[in-house]
Amino acid sequence: MLCTKGNQAKPLSSKVCGADSSFMSVIKYMDYTVHNYSAATFTVHSNDTYVMYFLHKAPLLRYVYLQHNVNVSLLHIEHCSLTGVPRTIRNVPNLLRLAIKSCRIRHLDLNDFADLHSLYSVDLTNNRIVTITELLPASDLVLPINRLYLANNSLTQLNVRALGALTDLHCLVLEGNRIEEVNSPIALPKLEELSLRNNRIKQLNCTGWHLPALKYLFCSGNRLSIAPIEWQSMWRIEVLDLSFNLLHSFRMDDIYLTQLYALNLAGNQLTSVTTPQMHFRVPLSRLWLAQNRLNVLDISRWDMPNLWELDVAHNRLTELADVFVRFPNLAPMMILRNNQWSCEWLARVHPNDLRRKNYGCLSTNETCPAGKLTVADGCWICCW
Repeated sequence: MLCTKGNQAKPLSSKVCGADSSFMSVIKYMDYTVHNYSAATFTVHSNDTYVMYFLHKAPLLRYVYLQHNVNVSLLHIEHCSLTGVPRTIRNVPNLLRLAIKSCRIRHLDLNDFADLHSLYSVDLTNNRIVTITELLPASDLVLPINRLYLANNSLTQLNVRALGALTDLHCLVLEGNRIEEVNSPIALPKLEELSLRNNRIKQLNCTGWHLPALKYLFCSGNRLSIAPIEWQSMWRIEVLDLSFNLLHSFRMDDIYLTQLYALNLAGNQLTSVTTPQMHFRVPLSRLWLAQNRLNVLDISRWDMPNLWELDVAHNRLTELADVFVRFPNLAPMMILRNNQWSCEWLARVHPNDLRRKNYGCLSTNETCPAGKLTVADGCWICCW
C-alpha cells in the first residue's frame, strides 16, 4: 500500500433530500421544454395538454399566467426575473412539483399554495427570499408539501411558526442563507432531514423541538461555539454534522441513548473531547475528528462495537492508547495522518497490527522530520 496524502475533511452530504430538487429523478412525459426562453411572459392555456413545463433559462421572464388546467403536474423555471410565485398557481390544482430557481423571488407566501392539495415538492433555491408568510390564522389548512428547498436565499431568521401547516414535511433545506437564529419551538412531526448548513448560527437551542422522526441534522459551516442544546432529545437521530464550526469541546456522553451512527466534528477548534461515563457503549459507526487541536483523546471508556471509521487526522495527538485493538471492525478507515505520534507509543504496538491493518500511510512527506517506524517496504509512520 503506497503512502499518499489523504483528503481533507469535509461536511457530510445529504442522505434523503439533496441540496435541491434535482436530487429527485424526473421521468419526462408529455413535457414542454425550452432551454433558452426569451420572452417576458409565459402562458399555460386551459386547453394545453402538456403535463410538465421546463424553462431552463428565461432571463427576461417576469410574468407567468396559468389558466385553469388539470393536466399540469410539474412547473420548472430557472434563471428568470420573477419576483414572486405566480398568483395564478392555484389554477393548476394537480401540480405536484414546483421549482423556481435562480430568480428574484423575495417573499414566500404559503397562502399561494392553499388550493394545491397534491403539491409534493417546492424548490425556491437561489432566490432572494427574506421572509416567509404563514397561512392566514382563520385557515385550518394543512399543506401537503413533503420537500421544501430554500437554499441560498437571504433569510436572517427562521420563523418556525410559519411552517406549522407543513405537517407532512419530510425535508427542509435552509442551507446557504444568513440565518442567525432559529426560534423555538419547532413542531414538524414527520421531518426526517433538516439542513442548516452554511448559515450564521452562533447557538442552537433544541429545547422544545418536536421532531420525533428526525434522523439527519446538518449544521456544518456555522458559528457554533457549543454543541446544540438538548439535541439528543431527538433520540431517533442517526447523523449529526457539526463540522466547520467553532466548537472548543464536546461531551461524548451527549450521544448516549441516541441512535446516532455518524458524528462529524471535523474542522472545529476542539481541544477537549471528554467521556465522563465509565462504560460508554453506543452504536456509533463513523466518527470524524480531523482538523482540530486535540493534544489528548481518551478512548479508554469507549465501547463502540460497530465503529468502522475513525478520522483523527491533522491534530496534535502523540498517542491513542489501544486504538489498534479496541475497535475490531476498523480497517483502513482509521485515519491517523498528520499528528505528532510518539515513537515510544508506536513501539508498544504489535508490528502485525500495523502491517495487517495498513496503518502505515500516516505521513504526508516523503521524509520524516524526526524519527520513523518502518511498517513495510515503502511504508512508515513518522514519530517523535
